[in-house]
Amino acid sequence: MISTKSSKVVLITIGNGINVLINFLTLPYLVRSLSFNDYGSYGQILMIITILQGFFTFNLNQTSNVYFANDHRDKKVVFSTLMRSAVGMSLIGVLVMYLSSSCISDIFDNAQIEHLLILSLINMFSQVITPILISILLFFERVQYTVIVLVSTNIFKILMMLMSINYLKSLDVLMFSLSVVSLVQMLAFFVVIPRDVISFKHFDKSLAKNMFTVASPLAFSSIVEKSLVYLDGFMISAIITTSAYAFYRAGAVEVPFVATLYGSVTSIVLPEIAKLFSDGRLNDIVKMKRTAISSTVIFVYPVLIYFLFFATPLVSFYLSKNYASSIAVFSIFNLSLLVRVNDYQDVIIISRNGKFIFKTVCFVSVMNLLLTFTLIKLIGINGGALSFVFSLVLFASILLYKSTRILRCKISDLFDFPLISKVLLISILICLVISVLYNFIFQSVWLIIFSAPVYFILVFAFGIRLRLIPISLFVYISSKIKILKKINYETRIAG
Repeated sequence: MISTKSSKVVLITIGNGINVLINFLTLPYLVRSLSFNDYGSYGQILMIITILQGFFTFNLNQTSNVYFANDHRDKKVVFSTLMRSAVGMSLIGVLVMYLSSSCISDIFDNAQIEHLLILSLINMFSQVITPILISILLFFERVQYTVIVLVSTNIFKILMMLMSINYLKSLDVLMFSLSVVSLVQMLAFFVVIPRDVISFKHFDKSLAKNMFTVASPLAFSSIVEKSLVYLDGFMISAIITTSAYAFYRAGAVEVPFVATLYGSVTSIVLPEIAKLFSDGRLNDIVKMKRTAISSTVIFVYPVLIYFLFFATPLVSFYLSKNYASSIAVFSIFNLSLLVRVNDYQDVIIISRNGKFIFKTVCFVSVMNLLLTFTLIKLIGINGGALSFVFSLVLFASILLYKSTRILRCKISDLFDFPLISKVLLISILICLVISVLYNFIFQSVWLIIFSAPVYFILVFAFGIRLRLIPISLFVYISSKIKILKKINYETRIAG
């Protein structure tokens, strides 16, 4: 029988994957429907909200697991204290965004920014609280409800976007409609919180103080950490132009579904790690993380290799030839997926070493600032993507080293390097064959598109043959669609 944990991982992965796929498919529509300047302004607003949200959520969504996992604390008191704190932080975030809107408009030399930020104040309010609600839902195993809300509200968002652009033809209406969707999503998440947990009557000052004390180094590092992701776009907007940022934003997108996979696994595994760490079961944490990383690698790396091989025809087809400048950005930016197969902070957070994350983020951010400015000046928007990837790898490497010290293990205990090498080799060899067919026989993007399913089937066929893919994955699939009964039977006999 498949474990509940595996089911939750699959469910949240499917939900996040659908959401990212929806957003991925709307990008071609946006770049074709909006001018370079309007699309750049749209991206700048979302970037600013994300940076502010990262700070004012104050990492309460991650640290809340520690308090809900404590059997000695009343869950209602924890929830009430947490949510009253979250609402207060969100209101402060709204005020900061409102007061800074004029200044940001001047920095970006974009007159649209100021009033677009004001139209997005409700979006800002909701975005601070939503991650905390999702964290609570996952802790209390309301994964199915979480997925339903994520998918349904994102479909609602697409409908609002189509109405704003196609019929009302207004960027202002688009930004306001995103605020409405964000508020609806937040309320929908709240509605499915377990009834026996909800309460707003309590505010435990000592508990709140402890929450903020634990979260403080993480919260301060969060805004700096966001700079690793958004500093490049911020500096491109300020140093070059809003149109240049439009090209950068169009290319700086991660492959859908794949980009969310490690995050889905992390959201489910984090509460488990919190419980194991409190029991001192470090070896079990190492085994759990190794399995999670290996499972993620098997799905992520083949997709990454395929998109790197065929970035030019695929991105040109996806964004149109008007965005040819985005091709190199896409290829460079997606190299970040090489390290996005693990949560490098989970063990450090659970072990209450948040100050180390803060120090690491500060160090990497200084390096990122210098590198970003230099590379953007030298090679333009591609420099922003290069600095982002380098900084992310440096950040992950430092945190990985610290995690191994806490878990008293080696990096090779977490990362199955022989498996990773085999997955990469198989993927590259198959891509080379397809590349030869594309370059010398049939130069059409449709060959690349229709070859993709064949490629993935071959990769996974070799993976099964070489026993790279855990048989538990097929056990789960067979339990859901009533196939592969023979594999199930043989697995039980072998066990």
